[in-house]
Amino acid sequence: MNTVIKPTLSAVWSTDAQGICITSQESPAGLIPTLEGVTLSAWLRLAQADDDAQIALQLTAALECVTPFHIEVPIRCLDGTTRCVIVSGLPDCPPNVPCLQYSGFIFDITGQRKALEEALRTAAEYRLLIENSTDLIAHCDADGRYVSISPSYSKMIGWSADEMKGQPVVDFLHPDDRASATDALVFLFNGGVRSDVVEVRKRHRDGHYITLGTKACGVSDPSTGKNIGAVLVSRDITHDKERIRKLEKLATRDTLTGLPNRAWINDRVSHMLAQGKDLAYTTVLFIDLNGFKAVNDSMGHAVGDVLLQLVSERLRRCMRPGDAVARLGGDEFVVAAKCTNRKAASAIARRIINSLKEPFAINSTEVRIGASVGISLARFGAASANMLFENADKAMYQAKARQDGSYQFFEPAAQPLRH
Repeated sequence: MNTVIKPTLSAVWSTDAQGICITSQESPAGLIPTLEGVTLSAWLRLAQADDDAQIALQLTAALECVTPFHIEVPIRCLDGTTRCVIVSGLPDCPPNVPCLQYSGFIFDITGQRKALEEALRTAAEYRLLIENSTDLIAHCDADGRYVSISPSYSKMIGWSADEMKGQPVVDFLHPDDRASATDALVFLFNGGVRSDVVEVRKRHRDGHYITLGTKACGVSDPSTGKNIGAVLVSRDITHDKERIRKLEKLATRDTLTGLPNRAWINDRVSHMLAQGKDLAYTTVLFIDLNGFKAVNDSMGHAVGDVLLQLVSERLRRCMRPGDAVARLGGDEFVVAAKCTNRKAASAIARRIINSLKEPFAINSTEVRIGASVGISLARFGAASANMLFENADKAMYQAKARQDGSYQFFEPAAQPLRH
């Protein structure tokens, strides 16, 4: 809804041929210095609230040339206030007869002037914020083309404002992000509201991509309510993403060996068990090193750590595509795999045991260990990840009790089978 600011002061006046005001109708009466009986120049000197000589010169020039005038001037009112008014006049003389006879009006524009000054001040503040903001601020029209961008935008991605203005917003995005970004803009242009931050990859002028978190909102014409575009406020989250990746790695990786940890492998097994269309068995192989404690005690923890790292490398080489190996802690490792039957699982176990039987060279010393492996299998819906781990752990202890470096399948309510 438009707001109309009503004038608080108005006056209609006229002068004779000598330029002396002979009539004046003011509303409200008695608010401004009296016009009648004085020239406009004399009244202006009396009423003007500042010492701006340019205003008097404008009036003098108009009167000398007998031309219309339209002058904005602050005046002191008799109630002690200062108001900004427009003093306008039109010559009222017969053609080709020089005289100072005029008719005109005085109109109070104090409210409009204050509103304009406030708008200009606000605009200047917004401009100051935009030009000094570290966030990337852009405005696009309803066709999805850039109208303006903040200086920080150019500084961040290398493109100048002139290069970006008029270009489609999505043209600067990674090809894989363009469809979703287009859908988001169309949603905003149709009056939708998005409270979430959209993650996009923006192409730098030199060709690499910067990851941005963008908050967008539609802009409507206040008089019609029709959408006229959107404002896009973005922030570079490239380093934040890298920090998150590092934190995720710390949360899911064993710091000594670089292998996935217990949390990661547990999630992986849960995911494998949830694949209902897969007829293969989800297989967990629980590995415990034989003789590791003796090495750790006799040669020291530093050598023990190196041995664990070398064991991790060998286990990696034993894996098939799609298999995963993780360290649970100490000298315990777990392999998660998909196996069509026990024969396939046995082949993995034998490969692991044979690999770890080979001696390790540490500080020119030959170190020998072995491994005991417990195996548990389940198809979709037959067991949980925790149950598979527990069963493989039980089978591993059965294999370890034999002290022969072998593997053992979990056999519920049955005697352990030797391999």
